[in-house]
Amino acid sequence: MSAPVRFHLDPDGDGLELLRRWMVPGAEVGGFPDRLGAYPVEAREGFVRMVCEIDPGHANLAGLVHGGVMAALIDMAGGGAVMSMLTPGQTLVTTDLTLRFLNAAPGNTARLEATGTVTWHDARKAVVSAEVRTDAGLVVAQGTVGVAIREKRP
Repeated sequence: MSAPVRFHLDPDGDGLELLRRWMVPGAEVGGFPDRLGAYPVEAREGFVRMVCEIDPGHANLAGLVHGGVMAALIDMAGGGAVMSMLTPGQTLVTTDLTLRFLNAAPGNTARLEATGTVTWHDARKAVVSAEVRTDAGLVVAQGTVGVAIREKRP
């Protein structure tokens, strides 16, 4: 069983503030992002850039970066881009995700970068275009993420 999430949501802070806190060197959010080794390095309204430091635990049986790593980064970039637009108390959840693998990420890849850009939104949902690149600039995956925006619950 994994450790509980250590990064607490501030009900008075907006999503962009939360992303900026996550970008502070040494910040740990716990759970899956820490296990994956992924974190945001750039955020502005409707956009996020995440990185994932690749280690041998990210490999598949063929010695390439596992496709699940890229799928997770597409999902996290989608959620991060929408998070940057949240008002205090709002949360989000992914509703759908499409992914296309374009190239294999070699096992000697040191770092993957994922970007997410909100392409459409209203008060309750958003759509994000996302892309994953290797540290050499090779595009390895593209996807679209649907996100539901949830209002603060009493």
